[in-house]
Amino acid sequence: MTHPLHRRRPGPSEGGRSRFRGVLLAALLGLPILVAGAPRAGAQMMLYEDRLPDGYAYVRFANASPDRLDLKPVGFADPMSLGTTGQERVSPYYVVEGVAGRKVEVKVEGAKPLEIELKPAGIHTVLIDKADGRLGTRVVLDQSELSQTKARLAFYNAMPSCAAAGLYLEPKGQPVVVDVGPSIMRGRSVNPAPNPRMRAACGTTRVAELDLGPLDAGGQYSVWLIAPGGTPNAFLSKNRIAPYLR
Repeated sequence: MTHPLHRRRPGPSEGGRSRFRGVLLAALLGLPILVAGAPRAGAQMMLYEDRLPDGYAYVRFANASPDRLDLKPVGFADPMSLGTTGQERVSPYYVVEGVAGRKVEVKVEGAKPLEIELKPAGIHTVLIDKADGRLGTRVVLDQSELSQTKARLAFYNAMPSCAAAGLYLEPKGQPVVVDVGPSIMRGRSVNPAPNPRMRAACGTTRVAELDLGPLDAGGQYSVWLIAPGGTPNAFLSKNRIAPYLR
């Protein structure tokens, strides 16, 4: 599959810039790079200064409901199933083009289609939950930072009833991120660690203790606080990016 910046065959210098942009899009998220080629050593500064193409955005989906969700994005991704445990609740990021002035449609098995508004050049996470038997969505505009020496943790409070969620390092309870409101994401760069343990909490109530496994330098991870069916839970996922579908 081809990256959106590779839709036509460019000249030599333009091809280099396009390849660098393709690597940037993955590098900004700390994600596996799924475009052909790699930048030369001298291209590092160009990667940081470049931007998403005009009218493009990234989006991923996270299932905070108690049920498996079968989604059919219209025009930008293959059908997908979001499960009910851990990483399988979260999709990769997808590239969407032409987002300005329109809503993106996602068909849902057994429910009404979802219509989602995305911000051009934005990186979005769509939280999907169920209340009173009906699906609802909340769009979170992600914050992204690139560090080659630290790991990046993003904490999502996808628990509507939790007014102030937090993430704490165990066993001493040092705060990593605190006072995160419903449907809000907050990020933090942390030192790489082989096997850190953290505690997700709502206010003073402990929700779950997480064994995060190795957090690698340059890696991007997400911790999710959810309450499917009213039962609070938390889990970790590693950020991924899907090939561009055209």
